[in-house]
Amino acid sequence: MSLDIEDTIVAIASAPGQAMRGIVRVAGPQTVAVVGLIFDSFESDSLAKTLSQAPRKLTSALSGKLILEDGIALPGELLVWPTNKSFTRQPTAEFHTIGSSPLLQSAVKAICKAGARIAEPGEFTLRAFLSGRIDLTQAEAVLAVIDSTGEEQMDTALRQLAGGLAGPLGEIRRQLIGTLAELEAGLDFVEEDIEFISKSELKRQLLLASTNLDKVAQQINARDIDSGSIKVVLYGLPNSGKSSLFNALTNSESAIVTQVAGTTTDFVSASVEIGSNAIELVDTAGIEASVGSIKTQSQSQRETQQQQALVRLLCIDSSKPSSEWEIKELKQAAPNTLVVLTKSDLDQSNDISKQTELPFVITSSVTSTGLDQLRDQIELIVAGAQPAETSVVGSTVLRASESLRESQRSLEHAISATQGDLGEEIVAAEIRLALQALGQVVGTVYTDDILDLVFGKFCIGK
Repeated sequence: MSLDIEDTIVAIASAPGQAMRGIVRVAGPQTVAVVGLIFDSFESDSLAKTLSQAPRKLTSALSGKLILEDGIALPGELLVWPTNKSFTRQPTAEFHTIGSSPLLQSAVKAICKAGARIAEPGEFTLRAFLSGRIDLTQAEAVLAVIDSTGEEQMDTALRQLAGGLAGPLGEIRRQLIGTLAELEAGLDFVEEDIEFISKSELKRQLLLASTNLDKVAQQINARDIDSGSIKVVLYGLPNSGKSSLFNALTNSESAIVTQVAGTTTDFVSASVEIGSNAIELVDTAGIEASVGSIKTQSQSQRETQQQQALVRLLCIDSSKPSSEWEIKELKQAAPNTLVVLTKSDLDQSNDISKQTELPFVITSSVTSTGLDQLRDQIELIVAGAQPAETSVVGSTVLRASESLRESQRSLEHAISATQGDLGEEIVAAEIRLALQALGQVVGTVYTDDILDLVFGKFCIGK
């Protein structure tokens, strides 16, 4: 999408069809000069004189007439934003008149003859984005407001337009930029033995950013609740009892269960009812180092399913002491994580209560111990998600989900690098990758393809 934002543009801004009032919108550096050539005010000698008396404010509605190409005077009111206080951060004007399509088209034609050009679809909103007035998530919300067909869709779009998604993402970006600045300052003075940020503080800031990003991811994924799709994902180490638990909850043999670790190399899903909710239950491959293309693909699929989950069930074999990975996961697990201790029918070697403050349920797929309690806990987490307050518009879900997952993965790598003392250079590199992925969501990093995707469905005049 390559447009000259220094052009002055014009379009009909009101809905098609006949109405009591129609609106023609003009925006661009020469707006006042262009409109001033063909608008005669009933209240002053000229538009320029009126603006000179209140140059930094929105003028009152000026009653007057717009002189059309054939000399006909079209009566109406003119509103002018002469400075960067407008939606586009450019001088802007709106001519309000009779809502007749032929008259509005004649007004557009006259304004074009005075020096403007017809706006491209979405160009007013695009200028607002390029000027920093809104971010990409808010631009998508503008289109969602236009396209909404019900009160619920309208409420969702308006919350997002008001910054319901832009605010949290912006705060995460600011926090990560601050963390990166401290890291890089330390790298610049590495020979001076000056510590700008301690390892413990660095880890705290990264964990905070990761937790906040998980909340945003839940905010996006919670949108699927309204359509009846609630994803609950089982994850954990190989042979931790995931597949047996999956079969017990679904009352099926969908997942293959053996004593060989790593049997599940793909993911298996099934629909179940838990309380009043329709649940998509997903059993994923055990977490392990990738070896070969099949393992790489299965681990990637696990990460995708895990990030999309409204509820994550961290399965831990209660007959074995917690592994290093499990202890680490217990410390940094997302807020929507429920710990499930499996195989309670075997001798117990795992005292989870001393290792985490996360809620946990003790279960056995053999004796059915704890399964009802597990269903109750899942239902509580789903009920607490409150999707009506956190959902986002569909176009944002489609565009932003993968970028958020990339950002989350980079933060996880940064945390691992911090804990493993791999060096601040590695941590800084991962933070930059996380910021780049976040930038693609809000629009601080964008390409013409991204702009075409966001603005391509807009109508002219918006």
